[in-house]
Amino acid sequence: MAAANRALLLEDDPGFRSILRRVVSQMDFDVHEAERGDEGLRLIDGGDYHLVMSDYMMPGADGLAVVEHARKVQPNSAIVLITGYATVERAVKAMRLGADQVLEKPVGLDVLSNTIRDLMRARQAAQAPAAPPAERPELGEAFVSRFMGPMKSLLELLERISPTDCTVLIRGESGTGKELIARAIHSRSPRARGPFVPVNCGAIPENLLESELFGYCKGAFSGAFRDRPGRFAVADGGTIFLDEIGEMSPAFQVKLLRVLQDKSFEPVGGTRSQRSDFRVLAATHRDLAQMVREGRFREDLYYRLNVFELRLPPLRDRPEDIRPLVEHFIAGFNRRHRLAIQGVSEELVNLLRSCAWPGNVRELENLIERMAIIKARGTLTPADLPQNFSERLPAPKEPETALPSEGLDFYRAVEEFENRLILQALERTGNNKNRAASLLSLNRTTLVEKMKKKGLLIE
Repeated sequence: MAAANRALLLEDDPGFRSILRRVVSQMDFDVHEAERGDEGLRLIDGGDYHLVMSDYMMPGADGLAVVEHARKVQPNSAIVLITGYATVERAVKAMRLGADQVLEKPVGLDVLSNTIRDLMRARQAAQAPAAPPAERPELGEAFVSRFMGPMKSLLELLERISPTDCTVLIRGESGTGKELIARAIHSRSPRARGPFVPVNCGAIPENLLESELFGYCKGAFSGAFRDRPGRFAVADGGTIFLDEIGEMSPAFQVKLLRVLQDKSFEPVGGTRSQRSDFRVLAATHRDLAQMVREGRFREDLYYRLNVFELRLPPLRDRPEDIRPLVEHFIAGFNRRHRLAIQGVSEELVNLLRSCAWPGNVRELENLIERMAIIKARGTLTPADLPQNFSERLPAPKEPETALPSEGLDFYRAVEEFENRLILQALERTGNNKNRAASLLSLNRTTLVEKMKKKGLLIE
């Protein structure tokens, strides 16, 4: 993030304004601030701000007036409204007036910094100059690919479905970039001016998921001191992204199905249904069709979500993207950590291409960041790889099995061959039975039963 970025902080509480100033300053912004809303309006008229963060309750003018004015005068700014009095109606109104995000006090420092970082990345991607149509394969600044083979087909499908309002199910292993694809669909859709609301269904405890998605009313439970809008309400006019949808319990799947059918929901503790106009994008690393067959995912919900399916290929199936990804990561780490890495050797690229990458792009990014920080300057080579990296390299190919002249025990040979394949699949996927079963084109239950019979399963 360049130091030329300018931020305007509007907050009448000196203590909280000081916290905002510290967080924003550490992210290389030139910070301007005011304690009155009317003063903020004048500053917006007279300056060019990349980020505007405003409290709701201020003397002179409230936060909604600031949001509306800032969006009109500076349409490319990232705008955040912060309030200690969040309600569904207020959050929705703020979004409609132009707020990119509404945060409720008290706000954690990590939430503040992550929100700012995400908004600035999205703004930079939206303002990047468009390439000529024949040369425009990018899905946003964070998604890097040469778009060959399966990635080329994925891009063509994405271009067709983005302008529609259909529900999309994005499938792919962890770390392949499913949320980036969802953001690309949203940014190319008629809803691009509306909010993009991501929800990681696997990271939210079951007992909190309902209030997180549907919101809650004051007094609904201990600690509910005020109304709070849920993610579906905040997504009104935009897109809600339900990540790791396969982690939902069957009981909650029933509640979600009704929301997707009617686009209405009841906040926890509420007595009246609320409506919201949103598009649904969902993602999972699981095989939902198999889960349906096993009775672990509702068939009607599956078909409601799977109007259109996008399959995101794993990194091992797109080795041509290793070099551009590494170069992209190096450029980012040079800026973030003030390094002087000049590039990557061909020998290192070839080694990286030979790996299975069970963690996909995220795993590759973590490896390059570690290497870059330790090296600090110069060109990355195989010598810069961590000592344990050799464990990730594929084992030398064994010679093809030949029938000995004296013959062999057929069933024993088949048994040993199966054992080797299962162990290799488990090693390649970090002992993840779901992904190992996928590599072997087996159901997970079938793989587990085979492992039990062969004595390979360690409980």
